[in-house]
Amino acid sequence: MYKYTNQKTLLAMSVAAAFALSGCSSDDDKNEPDPVEPPPVTVTVPPDTLITEQPSKIYSANVIDLTNSDALEGAMVTFLVDGEAATSLTDVNGEDLNMVTVDDTGNFTFLSKEGASGEVTAKVTYDGYVTKSFIVDLDVEVDEGSNNIPLQFGLISDDTEGLAQASTEAELTDATTVDAITANASKDGANSNVTVPAGTTLKDANGDAISGGTVSLNVLAADSSKETTGVIIPEGLNAADAAAVATSVGVTQITMTAGDTKIKQFDPAIDVSVVVPADSGVAVNDTLDLASYNEDTGIWQQEPNKATITSMNADGSYNASFSTDHLTFFSVNKSAPVCEVGVNVVITSGTVPRRGLAVSIASTDGSASSFIRQGQTSRLLIPPSISTRYGISKDATATVRVYDHTGSEWFKQSNVSICGNVNLDLDNPIETFDNILTLEGVCSSDNTKQVDLSGAIVTYAKHGKAASLASRGTQASTFDLTGLQVGADYKVRVTVRGVKVSDGGQSRSFDFTNVQESDTLTGEVPITCNQVPVTGG
Repeated sequence: MYKYTNQKTLLAMSVAAAFALSGCSSDDDKNEPDPVEPPPVTVTVPPDTLITEQPSKIYSANVIDLTNSDALEGAMVTFLVDGEAATSLTDVNGEDLNMVTVDDTGNFTFLSKEGASGEVTAKVTYDGYVTKSFIVDLDVEVDEGSNNIPLQFGLISDDTEGLAQASTEAELTDATTVDAITANASKDGANSNVTVPAGTTLKDANGDAISGGTVSLNVLAADSSKETTGVIIPEGLNAADAAAVATSVGVTQITMTAGDTKIKQFDPAIDVSVVVPADSGVAVNDTLDLASYNEDTGIWQQEPNKATITSMNADGSYNASFSTDHLTFFSVNKSAPVCEVGVNVVITSGTVPRRGLAVSIASTDGSASSFIRQGQTSRLLIPPSISTRYGISKDATATVRVYDHTGSEWFKQSNVSICGNVNLDLDNPIETFDNILTLEGVCSSDNTKQVDLSGAIVTYAKHGKAASLASRGTQASTFDLTGLQVGADYKVRVTVRGVKVSDGGQSRSFDFTNVQESDTLTGEVPITCNQVPVTGG
């Protein structure tokens, strides 16, 4: 309750009350309603979180069929560091990233966190293809005038020439086998035989015995005289600072499952044999190093036991046998001297197009991929400091292939000595042109309000093929599309940074058909904007 102490105020209140009680009013009172306040005025403005600048370094990864550059929609990419989910990567909007399911472009983009360094393992899986892991270097520098690091995660089909598969099933009442379980993958020069003896206890990755049921044993073998072997070997078999290169002469991948549970351990150990090519320089009773790759952790390790050359086959190849108490990808290795000068490609004729070219190197020992940009006449693909990492020995030979984003080959040669300079005589197989994409960024609630989308990430690809990252154009919200083929169909994906598009996602895709050099390419991207009240006198 308020207490009034001002006598004049009390008098005024008394007079007012008297008028109210008597019903008297002035002659000017026409009983008009109180004035209505006008609604507040608002304007539509883009959110202040919108990013209009490009990142300084963007990784642009294509998951493709290595033989033809077809995009592998639905492939799964998992990033690992020291066996754990990576914590050093983000998507282009700063959200933590350690797993990606690839969309129909076959491409995805990501950033490394500020201060992140070292290497990240990218494990790539796709149904019907051989799973493979790739090493991503977070310390790599972008080329002058560019902000993108192109990556090619190339897989091959599991029925590719030079590969063999076998599988078998058995029923168990508990964790111990009653009868031996055997699978032999054999086709041409690819051969691997696995036997799980009767009385073997099957365990999961934690060492716990399984509960029985249907058990499936699957074996993949590769002919180590063909470069197919090097293509499927997960990267990282060799450490970057190794004193010698481990060169593979025999590989096999063995998996076993009981329902949804992976069988990873055995008690006692089981026997495995692989065929080693005739020209491997081995003899009966030789022992070779054995390494295993854990696909769940992305880590190679040297096995304490060796593989032994037990016999020679009629065709001159050899059988190498070893025992193991766990299942994974195995490589039987010899030792070779390191390439101390790295791998450098030199353009001896032809020119690199604006869109750039991919380079793949594949041998029986391993594989690597890189890229060449427009204007470059040479490029150090693999520096001497990491030659060992990619299995490049002093006398290494390989098939060198140079191709564009559509898979068209500009150069291919086999049995090339790759330690040192590799000369490339480029042949342009297709006619291309350049065009410009203009993004029409607008507010979804008011399309007269334009939005600057210069900071968007734009990728483009001929339908079903590998994608390229478009560079920012000279005008706001424009992007350069280079190396387009006359009359081809293209898919463009735009990822807005810092805000959402009108449907709540981050990306908007456009399809352009029968593209010609004279075409004007535009795409409207409506984003969610803010309604801000107008204030002032």
